[in-house]
Parts: sequence; C-alpha cells; structure tokens
Amino acid sequence: MSRSDILWRCVIVFVSLAVAVGGSLLSGQSDLVLLFGTILGALILAGILGFVSYGAPFTLLAALLLAPLAVSRFVPGFGSVLASWFLSIWSGWTIGAMLRSEWDRRRGCVAPNSKALKNHDGDSLEWRVERKAFREAGYSEAALVAKIRSLDGDRRTLVSATRGEACLTVAGNAQGALVVCFSPETSKEDQWSMLTSPGSDPGQVDVKIGPMVISHASWETTTLEKALVAAHYFHLKGRADPQLTWFSSPTIADWRTLSA
Repeated sequence: MSRSDILWRCVIVFVSLAVAVGGSLLSGQSDLVLLFGTILGALILAGILGFVSYGAPFTLLAALLLAPLAVSRFVPGFGSVLASWFLSIWSGWTIGAMLRSEWDRRRGCVAPNSKALKNHDGDSLEWRVERKAFREAGYSEAALVAKIRSLDGDRRTLVSATRGEACLTVAGNAQGALVVCFSPETSKEDQWSMLTSPGSDPGQVDVKIGPMVISHASWETTTLEKALVAAHYFHLKGRADPQLTWFSSPTIADWRTLSA
C-alpha cells in the first residue's frame, strides 16, 4: 500500500468519525456513554474483522447488516446512534485492513497489485535489509529504481527483480561498485550473465555485501548509472539490455548464491 493510499484512507477515517460524533451531538444525542461506546465497539469489531478477513468484503457486509439488529435488542435507544455505528464500522474496517496490509508487508507477504499483475503475472521485487528479506509483487519501475538507489552495501545489500522466469539482481553499494547479474531462466544455472565495464582500469575492486567483502576484477563491476539502464530495460522487456556488455559464465550463479 502506497503512502498516498494510506493518506487518503486516514482522511476518510477522520472525516467519518468526525461526522459520527458531530452528527449525533448536533441531532440532540445526550447519552455520551451510549454514543462513544457504540463508536468504540464498532471500531474494535470492524478493525478485528478487517485485519483477520483482509480482502473479504462480505464480512464487513455481514457486520453492517446483522450486528445492529442484534445490538438493538439489548441496548435501549441504540436506534439513535445507528448512523454513528455504520460510520464507525466503515472506519474500523479501513483501519484493520491498513494494519493487515502493513503487517503482511513487514513479513514479506505483500498482496499482489492486481493492475500490475494483469500484464506481468508472477513478477516480484525482492530486497534485503540486514538479515530481513522483503518482497513486493507487481512492482513498478519507480520501486525498482528506488531500491537500487538505496543500496549501501551495509544494511541494504541486494535487490532482485523477476519477470516471469527471468531475473535481474543488483548487489553492492550504489555510491560505489555494483554487481549486476541477469538470467533469462533462473532454473538453469548456466544461463547467468554479468554486466561488465569494458575498458575499465585493471585491478581488483572490493564489493561489500553486508559482512562480506568480495573481490572482483574491475571490469566485472559497474556503476549506478549503468545498473539503472539495465533495470529500466529489464522492467520494460524482461530481458538484458543488448546495448550493454554482458559476460556469461556458469560460475556467476555460484556468486549470486553466495551474495544472497
């Protein structure tokens, strides 16, 4: 869930609760215990349902239609706060769904973006922060670029993007040396290739990946600029950019396994 989605949903929740409270008070509701008890109960009920049954709107419908009928039998005057109940149910459901979405994201189980998966079914973006791995399905090019730019070789060490069977991996430090690997079919270890820098200075370059420091020939590493070019083409076509220079070797798969 993007920040803009969270922002506008928070605005809707705030407005709904403001109307739930203000509308009842303006209509002459004097029993504040009933009013705020109804709002709090609805928020808790719908929040739990929204979190547990994330993506199942029928649960919200059941809560909206059935709960007021049951509660009105036992709570005198409940009909006067019915509108507040409905607004609070909606607000609680929204809050619960947002919390579930964030919980799934932190666990690396982000729900796929249906619009993105319509054209790129099964695509995913994975990245690592220290020892924790995260995954986003149906990713955008902006998300891929942002993750590559955030690489620091220390906490943020590796980004891996897939398009069907193809995979592009970027590791290292965006401010220094990066290693970019590509495979059109990850199930075949001999299909991996590495983005190279022809004409670079001879010698070795250390690529830091968390606690590991792996020494590469300078031509085996690349810059942030070229890595972003490769990422753009991969996101667009799902292939290695033919305008760049790639070196293929069965041992590249071993290096990628080590860095991951």
